[in-house]
Amino acid sequence: MAIRDLRDFLAVLDTAGELHRVDAEVDSELEISCITDRQSKLPGGGKALLFQNVKGSSHPVATNLFGSPSRMALALQVEHLSLLSGKMERLLAAPESAPAPILVGQAPCQEVIERHPDLGRYPFLKSWPDDGGRFITLPLVFTRDPETSLVNCGMYRVRIFDDGCVGIRWKQGSGGFAHHSKYLAAGLPMPVAIAVGAAPALTLAAMLPLPERLDEVSFAGYLNGTPVAMVPSLGSALQVPAEAELVIEGVIDPGATRYEGAFGNHTGSYDPGEEVPLVRVTCVTRRKDPICPATVVGPPPMEDCYLAKAAERLLLPLLRRQCPEIVDLVMPVEGIFHGCAVISIEKKTAGQGRRVLESLRGEGWLKRGKLLVVVDETREGLTLAHGFWQALNAVRFPADLVVTPDGCLGVDATGKFPEEGGEQKQLLQPDASVSAQVERRWREYGFH
Repeated sequence: MAIRDLRDFLAVLDTAGELHRVDAEVDSELEISCITDRQSKLPGGGKALLFQNVKGSSHPVATNLFGSPSRMALALQVEHLSLLSGKMERLLAAPESAPAPILVGQAPCQEVIERHPDLGRYPFLKSWPDDGGRFITLPLVFTRDPETSLVNCGMYRVRIFDDGCVGIRWKQGSGGFAHHSKYLAAGLPMPVAIAVGAAPALTLAAMLPLPERLDEVSFAGYLNGTPVAMVPSLGSALQVPAEAELVIEGVIDPGATRYEGAFGNHTGSYDPGEEVPLVRVTCVTRRKDPICPATVVGPPPMEDCYLAKAAERLLLPLLRRQCPEIVDLVMPVEGIFHGCAVISIEKKTAGQGRRVLESLRGEGWLKRGKLLVVVDETREGLTLAHGFWQALNAVRFPADLVVTPDGCLGVDATGKFPEEGGEQKQLLQPDASVSAQVERRWREYGFH
């Protein structure tokens, strides 16, 4: 059955023995994040956590929901994350199979309407001691292009300033940034809706750099196997997920900004923050008893590492369309999404490894990767250990290095053809007849 909302997902995790309930009183300032950090560092990613007694709030907090390969597979209803690549291939071959959302008139996310917002009642987290304040770390931010009316659903961190104002951090190149730029140029107020707590498929979709022809809500419906139910927001033409836990509606007045303060990041240090667009909150709609999901980012391994692994499998088919010679890729968890990637290719011509690097640097979701390593395909399948072993043995310093002006590194660690200055090497392979004999006699040796 489809996982339609956060509550369905919590029930699935509970049935699988992947959910731990914390009944003791905890503080949303630092304590919940400290517990979550320790849990995420346990073997296998620990458990998903549901804090049911949060100091100063009547609303529970859920963290570490996606913090293991098994929980990510449960979230997306696949036996193994490797199956996501095939699912994406099928969608790219038939984009019309992504179901359009269903518009409904009434929704759980609007059971309660707060015309005078009181954001202080919600247990949004302060995760690290020197953070500028409290942040919403799993928001689904909905915006609309004022020229084309196309909608974007992105995940951009949201800083809570006070009961009536929040700030949104979106980066240049994102859909939200592009929409805001157009409103700003036209001198128009920009409507924004921030949904908190939705189906896992939509949470993941909001993080992905999808092709323009695939909108996030329809893509989530495809992953989930059923269309996403949406409901009109109260203050604008935007639509929001009907099954969300709560929705913050607001407006960005032209030129309105505020400094967001520092934010503890996956780099293990604080992002100093910047001036961000300021959202004047006009209303909050919610369920009667909302649950506030959150993620804590910091030194890996943490929850975002496993979200990145799902993204890796889903986005591999996009890389193959950009560079058909790509066979596979693997991203170490320490890289968090696009920080580092090892890419294997079927090399047929001289210079092909470098051309792949140049293409990946020029466009696509890996173009900002700090370290990209291209290696030859392997019969055993690409692993991080094999990729780096192959790279360290094949790379020629500094000839095979490509450094971009912004300091990113590419490594062409493919085997070099003679016309590239390489030499023909005889690869190690066991004797075929002896290998067959060992296979037949394996149990005879006392192995099982």
